[in-house]
Amino acid sequence: MLVLVESKQITVSDVGVPMYGSTTALRQLLRSEGNEAHVVRISPKGYTLVNGVDYCYVGLKSKDGTDYSVQAYGKEAIELYEQAVNLRY
Repeated sequence: MLVLVESKQITVSDVGVPMYGSTTALRQLLRSEGNEAHVVRISPKGYTLVNGVDYCYVGLKSKDGTDYSVQAYGKEAIELYEQAVNLRY
């Protein structure tokens, strides 16, 4: 028996999932009406991976107890770090 399977690469836009940059996602989580989140952890300033790429992690917790994380690499990591520090309080 021979079964042919079609291989197709699917992008996020193909399935209608909205895409956001890390700073936009952070702002939306912090300002989500009725279930705002607050920053509980930010990776250290200037953190880089072993391959030399800048990296930033921001951990958040919403009012209902849901944990979220926002991550970024490269130039976007620097922007995310700056936004998280400015918006954490």
